[in-house]
Amino acid sequence: MTLLLDGQKVRGKGLKVSASLRIESDDMSGQTSNTDAAHKGFKPKALTVSLMIPFVDAADLKQLMSMAEATANGGQRRVYRIVNDTAATFGVRQVEFSDNLTAREDDSLAAWRVQFTLTEKLSTAERVETRRPSNPVKQQSAPGQPVASAAATAAGNDQGTAAQPAELTGFEAVLKRLDDSLA
Repeated sequence: MTLLLDGQKVRGKGLKVSASLRIESDDMSGQTSNTDAAHKGFKPKALTVSLMIPFVDAADLKQLMSMAEATANGGQRRVYRIVNDTAATFGVRQVEFSDNLTAREDDSLAAWRVQFTLTEKLSTAERVETRRPSNPVKQQSAPGQPVASAAATAAGNDQGTAAQPAELTGFEAVLKRLDDSLA
């Protein structure tokens, strides 16, 4: 198995690549035994790489470290095009180093056990999400007519002019006549 990042081979022995896809969801059952869950999307795929680099090949570890520390314009982590069978099977084309890169000495061999994580960049789900048209924001309004402001009503009363009466329903008209006769 080989692993190429921008055409540069990651050198080491016993190279193993494992891939994972995290599917984010939240439990919606509350205090019940319901099994409903809220789908929160697909997170970027991650490739965990483990290999062994002999002490005599220290330059290979230095090269791997420099690739992990590389930055692009603006100080962003560098994005690499990846060539690997597992990555291709998962549909991963571009990756960047993430989480940890660890190198520990092996107990019995004169070598480092190296492990690091590559996270997918510009995933298929991310590209689909950016192409999807956004939902336009709709202005909300309540049914009925707007109520006149208190200041306008007070100004009308101060001038001695009566405010324009609003249209009354049949029942309201009966109540108004009753109120007027009692007054």
